[in-house]
Amino acid sequence: MAQEIQTLFNEAVRLERNGEWDRAETQYKSLLEKDPNYHLALQNLGVIYAKQGKHADAIPLFSKAYKLHANVKNSYNLAVSLYKHNETEKAISFLKQTLSFEKKFISAHLLLAQAYQKLGNDEKTEVYLNNVIKIEPNHKSALGGLAMFYYERNRFPESLKMIERYLILYPGNAQLKIIQSEILAKQGNYKASANLLTTMVKEDAGFTHFNESLQSAWQEEDQIAKESLERIQSKAKKKLKEFKTKLELSKENPEEFSPPDPQEALDLSLLYLFNGNPEKAMQYLVFAQKMKENADSDGTS
Repeated sequence: MAQEIQTLFNEAVRLERNGEWDRAETQYKSLLEKDPNYHLALQNLGVIYAKQGKHADAIPLFSKAYKLHANVKNSYNLAVSLYKHNETEKAISFLKQTLSFEKKFISAHLLLAQAYQKLGNDEKTEVYLNNVIKIEPNHKSALGGLAMFYYERNRFPESLKMIERYLILYPGNAQLKIIQSEILAKQGNYKASANLLTTMVKEDAGFTHFNESLQSAWQEEDQIAKESLERIQSKAKKKLKEFKTKLELSKENPEEFSPPDPQEALDLSLLYLFNGNPEKAMQYLVFAQKMKENADSDGTS
């Protein structure tokens, strides 16, 4: 019996490695009919389901494998499928269990940050992203995630620091360059912001194709940064639509229209950046700079 089980398992593994998932699934099921507690078969069949997005099917397999052998692999596999199945609180519990087995398991820290962001817990999100940086200072996903985490909370100096670190290590990310330009402008460094935009317009193909580059620039483990950028882009589209409506109404009632103040001009610059219109973005950036210079001049006279 033991030899038969081992033969079935070896064949299932071979089929799985060859990408023959349907046949491997059948083989693992046959094995589990003979030995329902063969934890490696439970584990591997769960992985096949998880890779296909069938997390509802994967969860009971991973759960049983974990009960039979509580280790880092079974705990983490279960946590991932629970998270993907929107059972976030349970996922957090097993991710923490994973860290009890292996304290510096970066993937668990990163997924905990994603889970806590999903629950709206800013403090824990920041803690686990920083944990990743402590373990691996140049971790791409954590640097990008923290850059966007700080930006969305108006913690601009911290965001700029993370963006600069990220772009030195991983140059070419158009979305983070846009955020970098906007932060520089918000901090009053219009010249540096304009120079960055000018360079991007000339050299960065992804800059004018934001939607496509958003999908290609970020991997699954970059979910925190990607979701932040998607939220910003969604808000940008809504605000830009409102502004265009306001402009149209101003043609009918010009006396009721007031031009944007410097901060509104900066916001409009970002809106146009995220909608792939660098020319308009530059116009509003220059407009904001001139208004600020006039305000400063009036304040010192």
